[in-house]
Amino acid sequence: MSVLSNPFVLGYHGCKRDVGEAILAGTTPHLLHSDNPWDWLGRGIYFWEADPVRGYEWAQAYCARKGGEPFVIGAVIHLGNCLNLMDRASLNMLKAAYVSFPTFRAKAFPGKPLPVNKPKSKRHDLDCAVINHLHKLLADNLDEDGNPGPPLPPFNTVRGLYQEDDPVFADSVIKERTHIQIAVLTEEQSIQGYFRVPESHYKP
Repeated sequence: MSVLSNPFVLGYHGCKRDVGEAILAGTTPHLLHSDNPWDWLGRGIYFWEADPVRGYEWAQAYCARKGGEPFVIGAVIHLGNCLNLMDRASLNMLKAAYVSFPTFRAKAFPGKPLPVNKPKSKRHDLDCAVINHLHKLLADNLDEDGNPGPPLPPFNTVRGLYQEDDPVFADSVIKERTHIQIAVLTEEQSIQGYFRVPESHYKP
């Protein structure tokens, strides 16, 4: 568990306008979980922390493929029990979960190879599978190695730093679209409320 000095953060979710407006109107209670095999933080509702512009960029790309008008909705998020991938304890927990992952994978999918990350195509199948495996261990009261252990609380959120796109200048290791993302698993507990984001905060 990561103990954060400020457990509340503002998150921004890129989507189609009709999806966002339904949330703001209260006709849809929550955004949907993403459960793609390539989602780098595992399953959950994805938000960009303190970055509505990146949310809008994602929404533009999504709507260009799927249709609709790009939109950004904001949420007040209580991180709660957070698998914070910028925290040493969380990283050690994830590393330990990977040790048991091949055994569990072989039992569930005999003969199938382990998932593979493909950074160039922004597919994080291995990262996603190991994080989801860690969630399953906690749900089944198993430790990170897959052995019976004391009950541990499930994670409410997963939070990580993502380095994306080209360097900000030649030879820099800092990338132009570096951002923090959050995957929310327990929306009823974690999302304290949604809010309308002024378009001037994310549109150029």
